Amino acid sequence: MELKSILKKYWGWEHFRPGQEEAIKTVISGQDTLVILPTGGGKSLCYQLVGLYQQKLTLVISPLIALMLDQVKSLQERGVNAMSISGTLQEEELVEALDRCQYGKIDFLYISPERLQHPLVKERLQNLTIGLLVVDEAHCISQWGHDFRPSYRTIHETIRLVGYPVVMALTATATPLVKEDICASLQLRNPKTVQTSFDRHNLSYVVIHTTNKLGALTELIQKCKGNCIVYMRTRKHCESLAEQLRKQNIPANYFHGGSENKEKLLSEWSSGKTPVMVATTAFGMGIDQANVRYVIHAALPESIESYYQEAGRAGRDSLPARAVILTGKRDIENLYNQFVGSVPSYEEIKSVYKKLCSFLQVAYGEKPEEQLDFSFENFTNVYSLSPTKSFNSLRLMDQFGLIQLQKNHTKKYDIKVLIDGHSLANQSIAGSPTRIILELLMRQYGGIRNQYHRIHTAWLQKRTGINKEALEKYFLIMEKQGFIELKSIRSDISIWFLEPRQDEYSLSRIKKILEHKIKTKKKQLKAVEDYVHSQDCKRNFILNYFGEKTHKDCGQCSSCEKPMDEHRISQDILGLLQNKTETASVLAEQSKINSKMLNKVLIRLLDEEKIIFHNNKYSIRK
Repeated sequence: MELKSILKKYWGWEHFRPGQEEAIKTVISGQDTLVILPTGGGKSLCYQLVGLYQQKLTLVISPLIALMLDQVKSLQERGVNAMSISGTLQEEELVEALDRCQYGKIDFLYISPERLQHPLVKERLQNLTIGLLVVDEAHCISQWGHDFRPSYRTIHETIRLVGYPVVMALTATATPLVKEDICASLQLRNPKTVQTSFDRHNLSYVVIHTTNKLGALTELIQKCKGNCIVYMRTRKHCESLAEQLRKQNIPANYFHGGSENKEKLLSEWSSGKTPVMVATTAFGMGIDQANVRYVIHAALPESIESYYQEAGRAGRDSLPARAVILTGKRDIENLYNQFVGSVPSYEEIKSVYKKLCSFLQVAYGEKPEEQLDFSFENFTNVYSLSPTKSFNSLRLMDQFGLIQLQKNHTKKYDIKVLIDGHSLANQSIAGSPTRIILELLMRQYGGIRNQYHRIHTAWLQKRTGINKEALEKYFLIMEKQGFIELKSIRSDISIWFLEPRQDEYSLSRIKKILEHKIKTKKKQLKAVEDYVHSQDCKRNFILNYFGEKTHKDCGQCSSCEKPMDEHRISQDILGLLQNKTETASVLAEQSKINSKMLNKVLIRLLDEEKIIFHNNKYSIRK
């Protein structure tokens, strides 16, 4: 089938977007390719269409579980066999998943870079015939990028392990230094770079300096003729701002990692029922909403790279849209405090790591094979730790490849069975749910009659056909009947240890990387500071940051269209009145200022006693 026929069949499109066809044809010809397309440029289609054309397994390495799930769901809805392997899969499920890949039942396999290190995954990948290996969000491989993940640095080993298939690396943002680092780290062979311009002609970049963010935000939203995303930094701020907007009769919702009914929230926003979404920066990942007219950052972005990606969610329909930053006096100071001041020291990370191992009862030299769930709140309370520094320490351990973190808000169950097989046969009716559950537990978990075991409820649901809610009810019934002892544990974080606990040895490599991370972050924050305060063309600033040469100003950003402020108008008026008196109409004509603004400035100058009004004319007070 020809490329455009596949495009039409699976996506319903007649034509490719800029850069897509070139990237696809380059990979099909057998050449390693680095693809740099802006947010909304259709990066995922590039490798998905290649995979459908080649009709071989495509291995996609992606850092974001939520994005992997979105991509898998999207492919499945198009009738394509796709699946993902995440850290939550038990070994039995992992074997089953890899079997499906090996025997040709899967077209696209999504996997995190950390999961590639699992011995079973490494062993089984060697048996797969992989037509294309994809590295998504490839900027994560570079220590000069904005989301560095050390696990990405080992992907070249996977490429070798699976027999050097053609590699496609994709990202939306990459400076010249990052592009070079991506190609070198992946050890791409004679790679070709396919890159379209970072310029978004329909997007106006605006920076508004204000002491009243809510007022400025309200005014912007009232002008918006479509959907709007308002980015905040924390969940609490998202909820608070959404409530403030609703009090002003603006239909707004909030969206963050802890939100409930996410599909409903997204549906109401997409349909325009609630057109304003106040969200953390995770919102928008994998969401292709065409009619977003405004993306507003009410909190400063942490880098130009992340800002470009987030701002790029506006105007995907190619119609005029605005990317706005609202900033106040202390925003820059707060930004440095949050992203540099809150970075824990090496000693603090080491302390949290040791306490974590103690809390989870991980002995020296041990590497738990199962994911471990725990309550972050309980952890920090037990050791009287700072929640912010502790969470940042855990996140850095995740980035440095010691552990893999996964946020969750679920209830886990530890069970000890109190009844033996003979008693079970006498007391339970054959075929009853409780008997089926108990038999499965005793068969699956050796020693469950002697000690508590953490129950993998997803496995139990699959084997029994009983949904989660009903399963929990049966647990309570069995506890009441005296068949089991039950402990329910509400956890908010799952942790997967990626290497054995070795304390100093495990942590030693962090020190140098941590120093580099802080240096890189300061450089990125300085770029944001320069962008906010620059009087030059905002679009040119962004394009130049990514190494793209510019020749003329955009004519539509806040710098290019910046209206004369009152101070400058006042100086112009005083200059016109330096040696003469004039009427208001003459001043308006000579200064080319509208009468409303002129009257405002004249009243202020009169109040400050810098000018006088006499015989219908204005003059400077001597």
